[in-house]
Amino acid sequence: MSARDSNSASVTIRCIGDGIVRETVDAVHGFCAAAGLDGGDAARLAIIVEELVANLVEHGGAGAAEAIELSLTRAAGGPVALVLSDDGAAFDPREAPDDAAIPDRGGGAGLNLVRAWAIILDYRSEGGRNRMELSIPVG
Repeated sequence: MSARDSNSASVTIRCIGDGIVRETVDAVHGFCAAAGLDGGDAARLAIIVEELVANLVEHGGAGAAEAIELSLTRAAGGPVALVLSDDGAAFDPREAPDDAAIPDRGGGAGLNLVRAWAIILDYRSEGGRNRMELSIPVG
């Protein structure tokens, strides 16, 4: 993790294999401390990342052969920018129906949280990699 100046923070992490979810959530907590996010914003950001990465691993098969890359940045009082890159199955969360809940498993709730707490700016799948950009309002 590196602080670019006193008003910005950033972190990039690459994870592969077991422990991806834990490693990315740990990186989020470190980022939140460096960015000066309050407890509520830090908790929301950690939940967003945990949901996205867990779904990539569980449903998309990501992270077993190639690294998942997570990048977080925040400049002076602005939103948190999150970029997530993975080798899993292509999936654009903007195209999933809003009522995609699966009551038997509790599925769909995580995606609904992500949509409620973040703005999905872009998604693309090219060359066997997926890349999603989100903006998370904080403060």
